[in-house]
Amino acid sequence: MTRYFSVSNLAELSPLEVHKLYKLRVDIFVHEQKTPYAEIDDTDALPTTRHILAWQRQENSPSALKGCARLAPTTVSEVAATTGTTLELDDAEVSQLGRVAVSEDSRGTGLSAEIMENALRLAYEQFNGKDVVLTAQLPLKEFYEGFGFTACGAQYDDSGVAHLPMVLKASELERFAA
Repeated sequence: MTRYFSVSNLAELSPLEVHKLYKLRVDIFVHEQKTPYAEIDDTDALPTTRHILAWQRQENSPSALKGCARLAPTTVSEVAATTGTTLELDDAEVSQLGRVAVSEDSRGTGLSAEIMENALRLAYEQFNGKDVVLTAQLPLKEFYEGFGFTACGAQYDDSGVAHLPMVLKASELERFAA
């Protein structure tokens, strides 16, 4: 079976692709992690938001969505406002990486690292010169540190899950260039 990636804004996705994207995220973030919150938000539909989708081709059936991430331009102050935490960064334009998810049957295959590498390559190409921020679930802190992210604020609670704001400086993005 072949794995491939696509990058689109929401309007470019077919209705079935949007369904698969939201089903994967809700299955993981709401049901599996038992976190009842508004998983689908307005950032998804912005024309500047990019959805990185990891697909697996399957014989005699449609491709299956195995993972995803979301990358959107924003500012440090907007990230702070939406998370309710303080980031130890000057207010500036940044790109925000989030909604990184991998289906249960694809965990441990290296797919999460592939998604991150593709997302950071995209950040370099589309938001060159801007830091990348994310709010990591605390157990994934070391995973994100492996890509060069560092903490940029205090731990905080988001719907009962401990999170940590992190940043990857723009100067570090070049290593993800194609």
